[in-house]
Amino acid sequence: MTLCTAWIRQANDTEELVFATDSCLTGGEKWKHGIKLFELPRKDCLLCFAGETMRAYPLVLNLVSSIHLDKYLQSPSATLEEVLEFLSELFTKLVKTITEVDKKRIHQERGSAQFLFGGWDWQKGQNGAYRVWKLYYSESVEGFLFDELTNTVNQTIFYTFMGNAGSFGDIEKEAKERFKRLLSDEDKIGSKLNMEPLRILCDISLNKSIREVDGSLQIAKVYKSSRTEFFGIYWESSKGKPCFQGREYNEINKPMVRYFNPDTFEIIESDLPIKLTNITEEVYKDNFEFVHDCFDEDGYLKEGLSEKTKHELRLIFKDVAYRQFLVNQEAGVEQPEAGDDL
Repeated sequence: MTLCTAWIRQANDTEELVFATDSCLTGGEKWKHGIKLFELPRKDCLLCFAGETMRAYPLVLNLVSSIHLDKYLQSPSATLEEVLEFLSELFTKLVKTITEVDKKRIHQERGSAQFLFGGWDWQKGQNGAYRVWKLYYSESVEGFLFDELTNTVNQTIFYTFMGNAGSFGDIEKEAKERFKRLLSDEDKIGSKLNMEPLRILCDISLNKSIREVDGSLQIAKVYKSSRTEFFGIYWESSKGKPCFQGREYNEINKPMVRYFNPDTFEIIESDLPIKLTNITEEVYKDNFEFVHDCFDEDGYLKEGLSEKTKHELRLIFKDVAYRQFLVNQEAGVEQPEAGDDL
């Protein structure tokens, strides 16, 4: 079982489509580090699943491979609806190849996973629109169908939760009820959504009595520029370990992505130093001018730097720290223990 969610975040006069899910895989055993949120070869959409891993993974991997081989589906010329129709047809063809299953259970096996698919449709309406669909197997047509979830008339906010029943019960119903209570308690009914669905997903994932929803959260956004961004999260709290796509890392080898603080549900905007006191060619060598341009005359980090620039700064600072480490080793300088002040 899984719990995943998608919603349109409306904050600071911007809109973003957010997908999130837990990282737990079950099926006779339990893994807390499974990938359940997928980036497709085209960058304007996302896909996640709930249900049986052994059913979902072959379908998703076949889809990714097929789009990789289809230049048209990769291109912006292909609409989201065309990708969706291809996805549905492919999944239908694949599940019909399942054999050596009791005929009484064939439809149950074929439909043991369901999916959320969505992204930015620049061709929808005058200005484009975020669109999300649920894909599921239908016994009556012996194939996968899809329902659009974002086509409600006069819809002011959009959110959805998707999950399967497990030992806890109907987790999707539980999530929706918790979400409505949250909005009511905080007097936000009808208001724009920020990260409220993520709070519900986080609370349920941290609930040890719910076996099938567990592990660090996987989070990604689709922007109106037709690009996606995947985020990490510190888990199980801001004092926990950095996690990305369900895996735990340490501060040295963590992926260069932005991370959420699960205590505040805000992005940890920067792990860069706010101020530098020694910007010299001796320290930064060939990168001196680049670093110098990123800080003002008082040594403070400039505002509005691009994510690419911040990424390059992190790499430069790691290089400087490593070179200093080697110098200290050669000089026999004792290195500080973990937790000591640097």
